[in-house]
Amino acid sequence: MLLRFLAALAFLLLAAPASAEPVSSEALRRHIDILASDAFAGRQPGTEGEQKSIAYIAGQMRDFGLEPAGPSNSWYQPLEVRKRRPGDQSSVWQARGGKSERIELGRDEVILLGRTSRETLAKAPVVFAGHGAVIPGKGVDQLAGADLKGAVVLILYDAPDGLPSYSERVAAVAAAGAAAVIGIIGQELPWPVVQRVYDSGQTRLAIHDPAPIAGAMSQSAAESLLRAAGADLAALLAVPGPSFAPVPLRLRASFEVATSIDTVRTHNVVGRVRGSGGGRESLLYLAHWDHLGLCDREGPDKICNGAVDNASGVAALLEIARALGRGKRPKRDILFLATTAEEMGLLGAEYFASRPTVPLASIVAAINMDTLAVAPRGEKVAVMGRGHAALDSLIDRTVAEAGRTLDGDDEAAAFIERQDGWAFSRAGVPSIMVNGSFADMKKLGAFLAGPYHSAADNPGPGLMLDGAAEDTDLMIALGRKLADPAQYPWPGP
Repeated sequence: MLLRFLAALAFLLLAAPASAEPVSSEALRRHIDILASDAFAGRQPGTEGEQKSIAYIAGQMRDFGLEPAGPSNSWYQPLEVRKRRPGDQSSVWQARGGKSERIELGRDEVILLGRTSRETLAKAPVVFAGHGAVIPGKGVDQLAGADLKGAVVLILYDAPDGLPSYSERVAAVAAAGAAAVIGIIGQELPWPVVQRVYDSGQTRLAIHDPAPIAGAMSQSAAESLLRAAGADLAALLAVPGPSFAPVPLRLRASFEVATSIDTVRTHNVVGRVRGSGGGRESLLYLAHWDHLGLCDREGPDKICNGAVDNASGVAALLEIARALGRGKRPKRDILFLATTAEEMGLLGAEYFASRPTVPLASIVAAINMDTLAVAPRGEKVAVMGRGHAALDSLIDRTVAEAGRTLDGDDEAAAFIERQDGWAFSRAGVPSIMVNGSFADMKKLGAFLAGPYHSAADNPGPGLMLDGAAEDTDLMIALGRKLADPAQYPWPGP
């Protein structure tokens, strides 16, 4: 009888899920101490710090029983980003209003970037295209009925809720054949701020070719130009948005644009726990591995180590991989994605969403981890990305089963477009963040106003790793449910 009891007990212990043992704060600390060490030099894409970071992450995934899930059975998904900075430019406009008038605008009124290091444009027609919005599923097409090929197209930088982002609108105008796309900046955004942003450089994925020339123009300059051409910007803006049609202006534009262009080759890291369901559906966990590199060149500490942002998220990603990579296989595949170039504008996540290594429609949900370790154990749980009834219900149940309390407000939603999950949400994948870091805005604000993006975001005793471990356990429990079709049926997007 005793032997049978011991045999049964041994079977139960072997069959128990790996998550029965909670994630320890020390396990998270070990990853953070390595990733945020000076040896990794701030984990800037395209540097030796990147090579150390992605090798460490891939090595840990391999040790935890994952298989590579990048292109050609690799751990790495390569991509290129391009950073453009404005150089010398000339911008000459010929107005044909009541009288022909030559207008030259300087950098204090318009700032331009070229697709290549030198772009020229001579006497191109000019069109005002409202917000430049195209939403096929909603019958919105502000570019319809106009020949934009070879034209300089002016659009409004700001747009009401419900319209695509500025970059998406620029892409739509460029796809229509525009030779230049220039955003009119509203008065609420000071022009010196715009100039500083452009001068610091604009970084985009290399796969997304911009228009040959793109840039920004102050509202006052736009008003003067349109007035010289016999038009009125205020009157044009009075036209209802969805019904707006492009307006050819009595203007011609000639540009000479020099641009400094740097290309960086970098990598996402992709691993997988192979499920028993044949790979038809996947759950995705993600966290960005990159940070800023050298960020305080004047002080004694020149390295932005990025312990909280976001070695903490990668540590959680790896400990979830450890827990789910061992023991009984889930039904669905589970993907683990460590993204690059988040600090450049969510570019690694955007690349994976546009070039996924599994069909995007097969990803049932994405759980992003960013900026953990700023809230203590027992903090309320903030949920970012609500709006899917079945997913919301499963989250609420999992939080309750963990003995934790949901955050009652929606303050975390203010950050939804500033984290990698947003790239997947825009692509139609339900994407969430579930943790305590975004529940208390005072605690989060203290981090953002202090160590965030500075040389003070270092490993050490100040990190709230007990809270991060509790959040990691919660995300493991949630992932087990999401990887089970019986608990989370997936009808598709």
